[in-house]
Amino acid sequence: MMKLAVANIKGGVGKTTSSMYVAQAVVDRGGVATVYDADPQSSASLWADAARDNGEELGFKVLPANLSTLSRLGRDERPDVWRIVDAPPQGKLLQAAIESADFVLVPTSDSPMDLQQAWAMLDEARASRPAAVLVVRAEPYTSAYRQTLDALAEAGTPRFDTVIPKRQSIKKALGSRPRRLYEYRDLLTELQAIAKDLNGAKVVR
Repeated sequence: MMKLAVANIKGGVGKTTSSMYVAQAVVDRGGVATVYDADPQSSASLWADAARDNGEELGFKVLPANLSTLSRLGRDERPDVWRIVDAPPQGKLLQAAIESADFVLVPTSDSPMDLQQAWAMLDEARASRPAAVLVVRAEPYTSAYRQTLDALAEAGTPRFDTVIPKRQSIKKALGSRPRRLYEYRDLLTELQAIAKDLNGAKVVR
């Protein structure tokens, strides 16, 4: 089992999108995923409701989360079970989301301002849990992208090798079941390796 918190103190950096795409990637590999919506904007819940309204069911559950919910995520012996928390940007619920997790994923764009916020979030998360930055909405052939990767490397920031490029199809995925997962498949492979190290057991194949 893997409990993953997707967190950043800044909004609009792909928290919900990453939560939903990772969940779908888990399901596509035969696992069981649940997304816990702890963000006050309820973006994950809105996504699931919109998909249902469109006659399209997601391959995983999206459930509202609060302090009590997060304190009871518990453990499951099955290695193919993933619980993914779409965390809020601040407050006790953010801390609870971090403390409920085995690992914290911090998404950031290749914007200098977003990167500063990601570093702040990473410092907070790593005070109690292992964590790493995921670069999303990247534009690989720009100076901002190169500068972001250079800054992360110079600071010794733990980050995923996987980078999620900016794509219109991902941007427009709200309210639908993700079908083309692009680099999120590679991200799941990295997360599986992390889960194996943390739990000492195989995860979703």
